[in-house]
Amino acid sequence: MTEPLDLMALAPNLQRVLTLRVAIGPGVMLGDSVDGWRCNYPIVGGDFDGVGVSGQVLAGGEDVFVLRADGVGQLDARYSLRTDQGELINLRNRGVLAMTEYGRQLERNGQWPIPETEYRCTCTPVFQVPKGRLDWLTRSSFIGLVQYPSAEQVVIRCYRFY
Repeated sequence: MTEPLDLMALAPNLQRVLTLRVAIGPGVMLGDSVDGWRCNYPIVGGDFDGVGVSGQVLAGGEDVFVLRADGVGQLDARYSLRTDQGELINLRNRGVLAMTEYGRQLERNGQWPIPETEYRCTCTPVFQVPKGRLDWLTRSSFIGLVQYPSAEQVVIRCYRFY
């Protein structure tokens, strides 16, 4: 007789490893497309800290946002980080923003950000790092929890699966 698998024992644990505070500029409206309403947000700076690493978010990246017809937002952000030791990291975050009906109504009425109780935004960070002490960032899977404390800032808390 085969022993049943303990699925809870196989469930991944999460470890918070990085918090990014990303400053964004005003959105550049690109209009409607077959995928939905498009808006690009320039990355203008910020900072980050985490397990054995901290530094600055470099200006020059972009968060490409598409609001689908079903009200779900898709984000695809690419930007670079510079650690306090001078290492350069490329980061790509792809994610989904789901709002409650009330949250969508607030957003349609021009309110942003909306209360955290009215949305859930998650992303999948993927890191490109120099060889050396940070290469552990390329050997793990991550999920990010995204919050919008203001129209000019995005906070991403990155968790590693292990």
